[in-house]
Amino acid sequence: MTEQEVEVRALDGRAAKLRVRSNQTVGDLKRMVQQQGSLCAPGLPFHLFLRGAKLGAGTLIESLTIQNGEFLVLMPYSRGRQAVTDLYQRSHDISGCESVSSTEVSVKHSISDKTIVEGPDRVHDLPSREGVENDSYRDVTNSAAVSVADSVWKEIAADLSEWRVAGFSSDSEQGIPGALDVSKTAESTERPIKKRSAKRDSLNLSDHASPDADEREPSTAGSSSPTSESRRKKPRKTWSCPIVLSRYYEIFKALNAVYGFLQKQNIQGTWQNMKAAVQQLLGASGEMLMVDEIETLASLFPKFIQISCCVGDGEAKSFNIDLLDPSKVPDDTIPRSLHEVMPLSLQKGIGPADLLPMPGMKQLNDTIIKCSMQKRLAAFQTAVNILMKRFEDGFSKDNRRKPKDYTAKDLLDFVSESGSSLQPKSKQTIPLPRPPRHHKKLARCTSTDDYSAEDMVEHLKEGLGSLGQIVHCEILEKREAEYCELKATLSQSTLAALKRIHISRFYKHQVEAIDVALSKQSVIVATSTASGKSVCYNVPVLEDLTSNMESCALYLFPTKALAQDQYRALLEMTSCINTPVNVGIYDGDTPQHLRLQFRDNSRILITNPDMLHVSMLPSHRQFERIFSSLSYVVVDEAHAYRGAFGCHTSLILRRMRRLCHHLYRIHPTFIVSSATVANPQEHAMELVGIRDIKVVQEDGSPCGRKYFILWDPPMSYSTKVLGNKDDSKEQKSKGSMGLEERKQIVKKKASPIVEISSLLAEMVQHNLRCICFCKTRKTSELVLNYTREILKETARGLIDSVKSYRSGYTAQDRREIETELFGGKLRAVAATNALELGVDVGSLDATLHLGFPGTVASLWQQAGRAGRREKSSLSVYVAFGSPLDQYFMKHPHKLFSRAIEHAQVDASNPQVLDGHATCAALEHPLNVEYDEEFFGSGLQSSISRLVSKGQLGREPMSFRQDGNWHYIGQERSPAQSLGIRAIEPEKYTVVNSATNAVIEEVEESKAFFEVYEGAVYIHQGKTFLVKTLDLGAKVAVCQEADLKYYTKTRDFTDVHVIGGELAYPRKAVNRSYLSTTAQATLCRVTTRWLGFRRIWQGTNQTFDSVQLFLPDYSYESQAAWIRVPHSIRGDIESSGLPFRAGLHAASHALMNIIPLYILCNGSDLGTECAHPHDTRYFPERLLVYDRHPGGIGIAAQAQPLFGELILAAKELLTSCECTADTGCPNCVQFLECSEYNEVLNKPAAIAILQGVIAAEEAIRQGREASVSDII
Repeated sequence: MTEQEVEVRALDGRAAKLRVRSNQTVGDLKRMVQQQGSLCAPGLPFHLFLRGAKLGAGTLIESLTIQNGEFLVLMPYSRGRQAVTDLYQRSHDISGCESVSSTEVSVKHSISDKTIVEGPDRVHDLPSREGVENDSYRDVTNSAAVSVADSVWKEIAADLSEWRVAGFSSDSEQGIPGALDVSKTAESTERPIKKRSAKRDSLNLSDHASPDADEREPSTAGSSSPTSESRRKKPRKTWSCPIVLSRYYEIFKALNAVYGFLQKQNIQGTWQNMKAAVQQLLGASGEMLMVDEIETLASLFPKFIQISCCVGDGEAKSFNIDLLDPSKVPDDTIPRSLHEVMPLSLQKGIGPADLLPMPGMKQLNDTIIKCSMQKRLAAFQTAVNILMKRFEDGFSKDNRRKPKDYTAKDLLDFVSESGSSLQPKSKQTIPLPRPPRHHKKLARCTSTDDYSAEDMVEHLKEGLGSLGQIVHCEILEKREAEYCELKATLSQSTLAALKRIHISRFYKHQVEAIDVALSKQSVIVATSTASGKSVCYNVPVLEDLTSNMESCALYLFPTKALAQDQYRALLEMTSCINTPVNVGIYDGDTPQHLRLQFRDNSRILITNPDMLHVSMLPSHRQFERIFSSLSYVVVDEAHAYRGAFGCHTSLILRRMRRLCHHLYRIHPTFIVSSATVANPQEHAMELVGIRDIKVVQEDGSPCGRKYFILWDPPMSYSTKVLGNKDDSKEQKSKGSMGLEERKQIVKKKASPIVEISSLLAEMVQHNLRCICFCKTRKTSELVLNYTREILKETARGLIDSVKSYRSGYTAQDRREIETELFGGKLRAVAATNALELGVDVGSLDATLHLGFPGTVASLWQQAGRAGRREKSSLSVYVAFGSPLDQYFMKHPHKLFSRAIEHAQVDASNPQVLDGHATCAALEHPLNVEYDEEFFGSGLQSSISRLVSKGQLGREPMSFRQDGNWHYIGQERSPAQSLGIRAIEPEKYTVVNSATNAVIEEVEESKAFFEVYEGAVYIHQGKTFLVKTLDLGAKVAVCQEADLKYYTKTRDFTDVHVIGGELAYPRKAVNRSYLSTTAQATLCRVTTRWLGFRRIWQGTNQTFDSVQLFLPDYSYESQAAWIRVPHSIRGDIESSGLPFRAGLHAASHALMNIIPLYILCNGSDLGTECAHPHDTRYFPERLLVYDRHPGGIGIAAQAQPLFGELILAAKELLTSCECTADTGCPNCVQFLECSEYNEVLNKPAAIAILQGVIAAEEAIRQGREASVSDII
């Protein structure tokens, strides 16, 4: 048995060295210290600390790993009411202790004084001799850091004193209750809380030491109420409160004050930064505040205090402390005290910076903080009274002990055994119950039998959908396959490649497309999803490459996932061909050494428009082998190239064609594939820039019967308790209710997220391979989370067979999910539109759609992922409560008869053309005579603009006028600064604090919607709580936690333009506005975050709202607007119509009409949409703006057309036959509305448009319009 020497030091510097055996415990060591007697007086209780952590009595000495030079610290504490300073004096007066140097004594005296004030947990901030942990947070050897902490704490303590004096202490004039009423009578818990004497702020809680405390009657001085009078006439015996409960009440009062102070400073309350302040407020008692007291308090009153993110052990623990409003915490969802406990080895200490307020933060409103403090303390007082009352009843059965002698363990055992809630059942605090979940009324299916699509439809009607959710079921009949024979004869190599992928014959559209491509004529194939479009371009490419050893082909895909998918397919096809084809992929994920290999050897190079733009074209000489032998260019998923992205891509393809023509004397054939669009030929012609292009759109592939269900979530009902209308504001602020309370039945739609999660669980159980399409990342993660919760009850073995798939995941994670879905390991995924495009994930049986995806084309593209070949399939569209979704639920035929949208590309956009003309001039000098063929008639104007900006010029050393324009700008590569889609270089990294592993990266514009301090972040069904957000480093640190709620930001987006807030004068129109009636100028689009809400999963009930102070996210763009005369607003509101809703609807009408005049996509433009709860000022104007940073010129093109646009918008509304005030998708409902088409009024919109038209006409004629007569 080995022995070791352990040094123990007291706070005043006295030390003792003791020899202990390795199998002895800390408790044995404490007894040895007591027996040795040089460090503490006999009977003096104390704790031992090592590196700031309190040591448990049962801890083995050999497990402590005490390093050379380290020592244990002896910290005395009190039992009962004895002051710590008295204990310290007793210890200090002991004689006969070992001597230490005067220098060491002076140092230790200063340390001990500091520790007595700040508490034992500050010991880890004190400098030790050796063995300091290698941790930046625990580097306490820096004396400057310690002095900073001291000075900061003194400032905070001073501010806290002012805070209390200003009226935030329990003794203030603000009415925060400071007394506990221990009366048995019901009246005592219902009477209003009155001001207390400053000497003692509690009743009976201070009388434990008195022998007659049990007989003492509560003081009612100053009370004249009948209740008080009756008590004086009928004196009764009162019951004394246990000392420990009195202690907890005092702790909560102090916590409440400090928590309010930290709220004012925008600092998260933690054990480390609250302990010293709470201890100071408890200074009168002198008792040292301990961790177990906070934990016991949280266990006794879980609806008042919540402990989370607990790290470490013993007194060295670090955790967040949150005080809650108990009226907002449902009875059946009490927050857990400890979400997650991490091992001590992963503990991150708290440094001096934890006491510093966060920079750049605004302060909370004092009134809000004060009200919250009052409500918390009033409710806590009531809860303690209830506990005392119930504890008294239990005490009457056991007379062997005095009530004041009961301990915290007794209280915990009592609460645990009673099993009853400590929430008041009186009318002072009535928490609203969680709304019932309608699915709980139904017995969930636990069967795992395999179902077909037809079986599932009947199963849903009888089970999950038996509450009337299925409002329509559209049956799309099956389509038989049409096969044809090729005119051309294919080589044996191509036939072998086809045999490799099990293709022996071709569909009709495949034959037509292959024949056209083999004749070297460009073609577009626009057929349904999963119709075999890849065969249409792979066959002619392979046929050409196997017959001509010099030929090359270029494949363009809009996403990396599609490129990877086709790369795998081509490798499989060409694995049996003897002729070297050499397929390579060249994108952002390709390592540098492979890029060089693929560039020099590949004959089929797979890439995307981005790499073609920034790498291949500027360095085209390095790709001369490919460009000089380019026979085919494949452009897949052409329907994705629309709007701004399509505009950029079309000019990139023109730049490539120009280089091939001018430098390499080659004219490649283009094979374009697309999903079904309304204008496939026009779209391909504008995208590629070729006038002669053949279109193939007669689909010959088979398709099974499809069942398309429209699913409207049922109504759910809950009871809401309403107080008397005469209740005072003071009562409402304290959570109290009047005597005449009323109950109201609240009716609302059930959560569509829960609905679709239940449907997804059914698909998984019955082996229908499925994709659930969601609009946002968060909803996809929530759907996965809910689905797994359901599967825990119904089919636990299938929990891991469903995952989520969205942008933001690493490339490796996405590839893994795609492989698992294709291979059948996964039965379902909850995905964003990242899987809308044609990534091959195998045969699917069903698709689920959470809300309308934005366009009919997208809906059919998503639904087309299921039902390959002749197998039947199922699609379910689950509606939100938005007017657009509900319109389709009420009018299903409008959805299924609605035409597919046009795909719009405008290659002549002047702003975009200028950018690509600059890039083209660097690649090869521009010449109007030769290059108008590629860039159109706007090239001359573009060159003139670029010359005036100093971007283009003649060749400096040339004296001949050849008409060439060279790039002379300052940027080395202008393509690098010309973004072709909204890809943000700045991203926030999300890190798991337990493993330091990167979970994913979030774009800067989306980061504050998903990661902020207190946010619930979900990744693959795992819930994380964001602990810190470093704005400078752009890193969010989160910790895995088991939470039953999610968070959602409160934010708004404003568009600011110079002069845009002005309105017409009411009485006269100034003629100076003639030229500015419709304007176009730069604007700034700014998103601000107000805070976030905590929302219970399943019920979507908000139970907490927290303010956020994050930096704004803004970008410059272009806007066009027209002012609405102020007189119109007055006339509309006087007629009883909502002006804000009308303005919103009129803006939507403009958005719906603009594509008829300007080639653009719905996602390219935005307008000012009204939020239902936004009461801020709004400008009186009709405005549209480019939604892309910097703008792309669409709003500028709309400005001169505004007169025609508002006339067409009015005609659109007046001619629409819909009768609802909220209109329909054909008039005022806009598919891209950021506020889900809330706050719309069609009659008001018509009146606004009529008024603006009349005002414009009046300005043209130089007179004032009588708008009210027109309206």
